[in-house]
Amino acid sequence: MKNMQKRAVQILFIVAFLFTYFFSQAQPSKQITTAADSLFQARQYSQSFELYKAILDQDYYSPSILLKMAYIQEGLGHLGRSLYYLNLYYIATNDKQALYKMEEVAEKNKLEGYTSTEASRLFNVLKENYTRITTILGALIIFLFTLLLYYRFRLHQRPYFTAFLLLIVSGVLFLHINFTLHNSRGIVTDSSAYLMSGPSAGASVVSVVGEGHQLEITGQEDVWLKVRWMDKDVYVSKTPFCHCNSRNVLITLPCIHGCCR
Repeated sequence: MKNMQKRAVQILFIVAFLFTYFFSQAQPSKQITTAADSLFQARQYSQSFELYKAILDQDYYSPSILLKMAYIQEGLGHLGRSLYYLNLYYIATNDKQALYKMEEVAEKNKLEGYTSTEASRLFNVLKENYTRITTILGALIIFLFTLLLYYRFRLHQRPYFTAFLLLIVSGVLFLHINFTLHNSRGIVTDSSAYLMSGPSAGASVVSVVGEGHQLEITGQEDVWLKVRWMDKDVYVSKTPFCHCNSRNVLITLPCIHGCCR
């Protein structure tokens, strides 16, 4: 009885400790958010942005914060950063209106990389339903494997068709896991970014693109990103980019951090 009471006290102590810890961790973020919202309502946008960015750095952001950050950057004339935070909002909420807004802004300012195609729409659907598709394919593989064993060892048959289906579904699952979330893009945040023919400062300049363009990133060599521009493979320095892998893992670069569509 005493041991049970002692164990119960220990459990309560651990629960109280964890509650206090998480409350103390969340409290500063709440206070900063309140201060930032007050500055935003008072139209002190630059000051409020710095506080919102501090919250984002701590990974305590909310969709409303991302929208306000996009609004502030748009007001300051930083088109690239505005699109960047709007894109973060789209990833966090899957709000199609944000995607339409990005395409509208891109069309108005003649920016590349935002036009939706059938392939890009399909890719977005796959990303949005990544977990569900993975679960379905995994369950189907287990079912087919069980069926294969049943035919082979219980019915003593050679289930070629079942084995073929198992191979196909396994291949689809492999491609889904390894490629669906690995599409990476970068949004130019400098007034100009030099696209080079090779990963070297001595390479020839292919083109100079302005702020706001979104480029597909296909590789990396040292401080150079390999990107697609006008159906060509070119290289650009990391510095003028806000870049990330499509998974919601934040990657810090010289400009700001977050995730791209």
